[in-house]
Amino acid sequence: PRPAAPVPESPRQREAGYRAALPGAGIPVDPQLIRVGGYEPEMSTEAAHELLTLDDRPTAIFAANDLSAIETVQVAHSLGLAIPGELSVIGFDNIPESALIDTPLTTIDQSIHEMGRQAVELLIDLIEGNAERPRQVTLPTRLVVRQSCGPVRS
Repeated sequence: PRPAAPVPESPRQREAGYRAALPGAGIPVDPQLIRVGGYEPEMSTEAAHELLTLDDRPTAIFAANDLSAIETVQVAHSLGLAIPGELSVIGFDNIPESALIDTPLTTIDQSIHEMGRQAVELLIDLIEGNAERPRQVTLPTRLVVRQSCGPVRS
C-alpha cells in the first residue's frame, strides 16, 4: 500500500479557525461533525456522505476548500437535499468552478494572485540575500456570498 501523504498545513489552520470561531458564535464544537475530507474528491465524497446521512445531520457544512465543498453539494443533491433550504455549504479558495456549479458556492477568497506576488517577492529576497530566513506573510481574506448559504426551512 502507498504511504499516506502528509497533511498540508492549510487544512490544519482552517480547522483550527473553525474550532476557534464556533464558541465565539455560541456554538459548541462537536467532534462528531468534523471529518477529514482531504483535497481528494473521493475522500470528500465519503466525508460528505457520512455527515449527510447522520440521524441528526448538520444544516451547514464548512469545507476546507472549494473542491471539497463542490463534492459536498453534489452528494447533497444526490440525497435529495435542497441547497440552501435544507443545507448550507461554504468552501474556501474561490476557485473559478465555485461560481459555475448549479448552486453557486459561497466561499472564502484568499487572492491567489496576491499570494503568488508575495511568494515571488520573498523568493527574490532569499536569492539576493536580503532575507536571513523565510518569513510568514498573512494576507486578508474576504467572504464571497453566493447561493449555497441561507436560512434552513423549519
